[in-house]
Amino acid sequence: MIISVRNSQVALARRLHRASVRQRDGLVLLEGPHLVTEAAQAGILQTVLVADYPKPDIKLAADAAADAGARVLTAAPHVLAAAADSASRQAIVAIGRRPQVAALDGTPLILVIDGVQDPGNVGTLVRSGAAAGATLIVRTPGSADPFGPKAMRAGVGAHFRIPIRDAATPNELSALAEGVHLYEASADAERAYHRTDWTGPSGLVVGAETRGVSSAWRAACRDTVGVPMERGVESLNAAAAAAVILFEAARPRPARPPRFTHAARAALRPAERPPRRGVQRPG
Repeated sequence: MIISVRNSQVALARRLHRASVRQRDGLVLLEGPHLVTEAAQAGILQTVLVADYPKPDIKLAADAAADAGARVLTAAPHVLAAAADSASRQAIVAIGRRPQVAALDGTPLILVIDGVQDPGNVGTLVRSGAAAGATLIVRTPGSADPFGPKAMRAGVGAHFRIPIRDAATPNELSALAEGVHLYEASADAERAYHRTDWTGPSGLVVGAETRGVSSAWRAACRDTVGVPMERGVESLNAAAAAAVILFEAARPRPARPPRFTHAARAALRPAERPPRRGVQRPG
């Protein structure tokens, strides 16, 4: 059992609290049984620190990590607390390689995250993009690191299902995907999101809630789009608005086999439930 915070793997985990180290080393810090299990399935785990005598869900995650070839080490509670980035007590912490997801097929539907500094919002945006069927997430300078621990926790595994790239300018985006029509998400937009043609290569640019989209990306956008709100209601935050718009943008595109969560399936009446053959269980 590891009892010293000076252990080399614990020291590495602590260094991964810093974005510069994560970027330089191509590594990520993963906390909690769900993310560790997802990372094991993705084949990116290197080292796992786990509490002695863990709860069943923690043990299942540790076993999945071991089966995936990761090095699993037991650690004392104070060591796990030092390794973890979050303030809440963690019983399992892992170090893994940065996820590299292959390009997705189909007409491009891109989410550009421009200057969103809150890592929780960035992680939620990644989750929304992956859930809606976006084909690429693009992060611009000034945005929080999507592979930071807080963003990874907010994404709850979405980072393993959609490619995420950096692009400083719209020209760099053009090198990733040609002919994309960009639209700026704005609370002041005159065009409603459902009255926009999303059938071609499209991208949604989401900016920080206080400053909005930067001038360079705004100039590259064809139009602004927004979510109509009832009078007197505060506008949606960036992540919520992006989710609404992206699901509409994905709707007219060739349908992919649906991947319903267990909760969503339970909410459907029997007559509404899709045939079992048409449902792909998350891998």
